[in-house]
Amino acid sequence: MKFTAANASVFFQGRPGDPRLGEVFKPVSPSDLTRAGSQTFIITGAPDDTGVIANRGRAGAKGGPDGIRAALYKFAVPGHPGFAKAAFIDGGNVVVSDQITTTHERAFELSKLAAATGATLITFGGGHDFAAPHILGGFAGLSATSKGKQTYGVINIDPHLDVRELENGKPHSGTPFRQIAESGKVNSAHIVQFGARVGRNATSHFDYCRHKKIKVHEFGAIKSKGDVARQFKSTLTALTRSCNQVAVTIDMDCCSDVEGVSAAPVIGFTAWELCQIAAIAGASPRVRILDLAEVAPDLDPGGRTCRIAAEIVFHFIMGRLSAKTRSK
Repeated sequence: MKFTAANASVFFQGRPGDPRLGEVFKPVSPSDLTRAGSQTFIITGAPDDTGVIANRGRAGAKGGPDGIRAALYKFAVPGHPGFAKAAFIDGGNVVVSDQITTTHERAFELSKLAAATGATLITFGGGHDFAAPHILGGFAGLSATSKGKQTYGVINIDPHLDVRELENGKPHSGTPFRQIAESGKVNSAHIVQFGARVGRNATSHFDYCRHKKIKVHEFGAIKSKGDVARQFKSTLTALTRSCNQVAVTIDMDCCSDVEGVSAAPVIGFTAWELCQIAAIAGASPRVRILDLAEVAPDLDPGGRTCRIAAEIVFHFIMGRLSAKTRSK
């Protein structure tokens, strides 16, 4: 039997007294997502790498959403006191069109619907181009239900700035943060690039970030200071002083411990550093969206990349539950 989001509870059925996350995450159709609430985690996916291919990356990220799920749903259900009080929903994948703009529109609407429930949204690419519809759709859902003035911020953990121009009016995996910066929804001064590398981006793209007042924390400078998690926490804290709704997106090609990604890294953050970052993000009530992109299972037959991505998601969830437990 092949794993799908819909059969997770059967595919990863635990032994008596040993339940697995695949039994806990309940598949729910988009029309039924309105039953979720603030104690809920909702996963959605976009199994498409059209944008990666258009950006001259390696194909394979279309397998990312279900690859990450397959690894995550093998995890044992923790005995954390907050876990039993939370709800876990798998909202499935968007239907992929042969037109990337149509697929993006569908991803936007699914994210909007999920975020409007008040749940914490966890989104999987596909290419990193889906960071734009996942985040902007999520923020649109939050704005529809939140009271008072809402200000939005984004942290991109990625060696690439991804602020290229659209090509023939179409997005690709190099465009999401230009799209977000120019969307009118997010003040570009509230976009943070965490881990960008000098040799991986054109000078014109750094110039664009300076012009738009996008904050850039260069990878070499971060690593030279040591304690990456502490620096991320400081960065997140600074952003949340200005923004009450934040999305954190991780392009998995920022991780030095993986191979199955669209742009395989040579150096980068370690898997453990990214797990620490995810736990810190989860602990912040203002982080409402975690987005992971560019996991390509076919490029990593051993499955290590999917397992590391799953660890990152698990640490995010546990960070959120631990923070809620401490606050009571």
